[in-house]
Amino acid sequence: MSCGVRSERGKVRDKNEDNYLTMTTKDDLKVIAVADGMGGHQGGRIASSVAIEVVENYEFTKSNLKTDIDNCIKLANKKILQKANDNLKYNGMGTTLTLGIIKDKILIIGHVGDSRAYLYSENQLKQITNDHSYVNELVKKNIISSQEADKHPKRNLLTRALGTNQEVKVDIIELELKDKDLVLLCSDGATEMLSKQDLIKVINKNSTLQDKANKVVDMANQAGGYDNITVLFYQIK
Repeated sequence: MSCGVRSERGKVRDKNEDNYLTMTTKDDLKVIAVADGMGGHQGGRIASSVAIEVVENYEFTKSNLKTDIDNCIKLANKKILQKANDNLKYNGMGTTLTLGIIKDKILIIGHVGDSRAYLYSENQLKQITNDHSYVNELVKKNIISSQEADKHPKRNLLTRALGTNQEVKVDIIELELKDKDLVLLCSDGATEMLSKQDLIKVINKNSTLQDKANKVVDMANQAGGYDNITVLFYQIK
């Protein structure tokens, strides 16, 4: 599996509440995921861990991937709510989850929250996912610009996350991939600190996927490192 990944707490937070996963299933499905936890008393770390554990143990089937991804993320939501219900100090914990599964040259993404998936193909970087955030709703309604959203005081307020409601709507996105295409998953600790152009510069450098992941994290830290940072690159052979 051709991956480069790095996750760390950044310069401000005491703990890293992000989690990630890279694995190949017995059916040769490539699974990549990033989760960004939130909540006091280590609740964020636990919520993101539960989400990733559910993904890791889920039996995905090639014939039913979209339904499996939807069900998997909904199961993660249920498990996080159960964990919070069992221990009141974790009440209110939650997490984002951006999950990608590659079958042959098809990428299927399941997404909740404001972690992001990007596709770099034919010299263009495109954000695949839609941020489930208050400011993004304002941008979509043309109330504020995307530049204003970057500085908005409520930019971290999510409209959708795992562990916050009994029911969760999962965005499912399917894309066809080409040889050498690059998939990038990252938590908002990277994207809040860096521009799209910053990411493109790193991608265009003649370096390994691990070097690219390291460079993005280093740049996010140099820009302030205000949040946990997780960056995962996957390349199609």
